[in-house]
Amino acid sequence: MFIIGAGPAGLCAALRLQQLGYRVVLIERSAAWPRPQIGEALTPGVKNIIDFLDANQALEKVPHLTRLPTRLSWRSRTAETVVHADAAVVDRSALDAALLQLAIARGVEVHQPASLDSVAGSAGDWRLVFSTPGAVHQVHARMILDAHGRQSSQPRQLLCAPRLSAMWAEIAESDIPSELAHVTQVEALEQGWLWGTRLPDRRYRIMLLSDPVTSRQLSSSRPESWLRHNCSASSLFASVAQQPLCSPLQMCVATPYVAIDSWQDGRLKLGDAAFALDPISSSGVEKAMRFSLQAAIAIHTLLQAGNAAQRTLAHDFYRQRLIETHARHHFWTAAYYKQAWCSQQPFWQERSTPKIAAVPGNHEASLMIEALQREIEQLANYREPVIQAGLDMQTSQMIRFHHLVQIVSLPCVTGDKVELLPAMRHPHLERPLAFWENEAILPRLGILSQKTTLSSMLDILGQSMPLQKARRLLTWLWQRGLVEIVSD
Repeated sequence: MFIIGAGPAGLCAALRLQQLGYRVVLIERSAAWPRPQIGEALTPGVKNIIDFLDANQALEKVPHLTRLPTRLSWRSRTAETVVHADAAVVDRSALDAALLQLAIARGVEVHQPASLDSVAGSAGDWRLVFSTPGAVHQVHARMILDAHGRQSSQPRQLLCAPRLSAMWAEIAESDIPSELAHVTQVEALEQGWLWGTRLPDRRYRIMLLSDPVTSRQLSSSRPESWLRHNCSASSLFASVAQQPLCSPLQMCVATPYVAIDSWQDGRLKLGDAAFALDPISSSGVEKAMRFSLQAAIAIHTLLQAGNAAQRTLAHDFYRQRLIETHARHHFWTAAYYKQAWCSQQPFWQERSTPKIAAVPGNHEASLMIEALQREIEQLANYREPVIQAGLDMQTSQMIRFHHLVQIVSLPCVTGDKVELLPAMRHPHLERPLAFWENEAILPRLGILSQKTTLSSMLDILGQSMPLQKARRLLTWLWQRGLVEIVSD
């Protein structure tokens, strides 16, 4: 395996593929390491990924802050405080460095700094040449994984929202107002939104997300004045509007996108090379790491496949996870932007409708757009169930699936490979359901396509799970309207 890029996405893939028994060569072009990096806010799901990779000990010394409350001014100008118990703010450069050292310790062959010079061959037999200071290397690889970031192939990116830019700078510890010292803040403004938090190195970072055209028009080509103007106009950040900055102002593109060529024969994209999410959820790092783990399973399935159907299944799983990851976040983001107190302003109106613009004349882009729109439509059709009272477990009762239940085939991870499993689809389910409490529930429940007695259903389920769990499963299905009682 040949991986380009040593960010969290590339390193997660390297660690997982190494676990699966593959030789992994990874190159990173950055000479400075640890490298400065944004993306310090980690959502709770990152902990599960670190646990899965057995990386807790390697990362325990990474500087981080936990249990910072969030002061939020979003739905109204009045601030509210929320607490995310398992979220963290980390030193991203230290996190990346710790993951890299863990990969090296586990046998991943890392070259840094290194630049890729040439690629020849085809899937299964790539021949790559790359350079490091003072040396040229040649390597053969079965797969190439591109994880070297947002700039990987911009012409092949499908923009999924109006353009967004980020600018940020830090304030020294001595200049942080006391009311900001131990809190993360997020505030919606008419022209964008502000985010700020204390960093593990004790500085305070302020970041402004806004439309790049608007910022250029209103800042007179002076980005710092635009940042300070928005801080002055805010209620949560006014106290830092005139504070001196201890770091240069930095800027980057933050527009969400998805690559339309993420899976080519023998070449895959990961992380920002594959997709970028709107930063409002602070979940970009988690989603990138999780997608890399899913991609590693797709690769393993592909390379172990004995026929064309299994190879197609690996591709379909990768593509579905990419579509699902991006579409769900796109749908959630639009709904969240719509909740802002200033949602009638142009900046917010443009971003509060989950639609993706067409790309005339590009067949690949059209297929990607159709897939994203189908996923978004399914999310829009989801109806959160009104939880019913528990099922009265009279064993003579006749039950069956609700008439809107559909049984579909779904690529799922079982063990270390992808398999095609039956799953339930229903308007009360956000996504097709193949597993419940780590149990594959179909075809065990297939008998419910026709009416059957509760006792018969319990007998069937009881062959593979404790009776108490079988009762809980049927109650769970009943409470969500997925099964119904029918007359004899």
